Amino acid sequence: MRRLLKQISEHLQGFVDQRDDLALILCSPAADALPVLKIIEGLEDASTSDLYWVVTNNFTDPASYVQALVQGFATKHQAVRLALEQRALRPWPSIPPALLAADASPVQRLRELTAFSRELLPVPDGGTNVWVFFPLEVADGGAYATLMAGLLRHEFPFPWCHHLRFIVRDDPPNGALRRAVAGMPRIRWYQPDLSLEAVNRALEAEANDPSLPVADRVALLPVLAGTDFAWGRYAEAMKKYELLLRFHAPTGNHAMAAFALNGMGEVYEKVGDLERANQSYEAALVPASHGEHPALPVWLNTVVNLANLCVRQGRWADGEAYYDVAQQLATVARDPTTKINALDGRATCAQRQDKLDEAARSWSSGAVIAAQLQDVAACRLLLGRLEQLHAQRGEASQAAELRRQLAELGSPQA
Repeated sequence: MRRLLKQISEHLQGFVDQRDDLALILCSPAADALPVLKIIEGLEDASTSDLYWVVTNNFTDPASYVQALVQGFATKHQAVRLALEQRALRPWPSIPPALLAADASPVQRLRELTAFSRELLPVPDGGTNVWVFFPLEVADGGAYATLMAGLLRHEFPFPWCHHLRFIVRDDPPNGALRRAVAGMPRIRWYQPDLSLEAVNRALEAEANDPSLPVADRVALLPVLAGTDFAWGRYAEAMKKYELLLRFHAPTGNHAMAAFALNGMGEVYEKVGDLERANQSYEAALVPASHGEHPALPVWLNTVVNLANLCVRQGRWADGEAYYDVAQQLATVARDPTTKINALDGRATCAQRQDKLDEAARSWSSGAVIAAQLQDVAACRLLLGRLEQLHAQRGEASQAAELRRQLAELGSPQA
């Protein structure tokens, strides 16, 4: 993953450093926004001669967008001026009053703003102003594209935009910006690949890189194993969980040893080897519950896996016991959803053993918690199970009361 992010960072830095192109249209879907912005932030932090102006304001319409940009720029500009004055350093030049006025068109104001920013470079004509227009949301793609195209339009041999670089976000499915700047010179396009497939390839490459420390490579295995499992590559997932176990068990890392054993159990269960799955889950309980401060999330997950496996195998007494442990651990973990599910499972196991009073108490406890959380779906489910139980036992008044409560909850949403 570090290599993938480094490649993207180097590509963006290469654009900033070159002297041929004015703008880079950065094709970035919403899901990639935060990691891309983090990369740009890293470039800004590392720069000593370039000034970065990163704008993430949402775009609604050109006038309000540019007005917000000008106001934000002015606020930052004033803060820096005051700081420089307090340190007896040469302050930044004042913002021209005409730039602050809203008389000009949005395109003209944006041009004047970015052109003025050149005067703030640490060394005059010795660096570059990098403007990053990266709205996280665009309400009007056409208007946004028109504004950016107007900003980027220039003529040779004396373009207005010397010592400026523009990085402009475009959401690939929109396509409006690509159409608006079609045929314009000195514009390049870049779409970094941050898909799950690309990330997984990068992680695999790092995990198999012998030049990296072993501990760093092993640290990638949980993510890779989880990805393999999610994509149905069970043999590959098993190999990674086994490597994790072999690395962490001898070092006394109980949490990771339990994580690996639980993962192996999930793989065995997925391929239908329920006996080995049960053995792996039970083995995971030992390191998961080790010490005064056990790995509670791993412990809870393992116990829930064991309880669910017992239900698959019809081992109702064992399932009831494991669900009981799970609901207690969920209380400690402050995980009410898992607690409700565990109480539901415990009640089902009790019912299958004809322990109807215990089943009723569990469903009732779960319904109370669901009501407190205002989880209508869970509350409806558990009250429905209680209503069926009382009807089964011929307890008409209790069943009628539960039907009344269910009616107050209303019908399930489609």
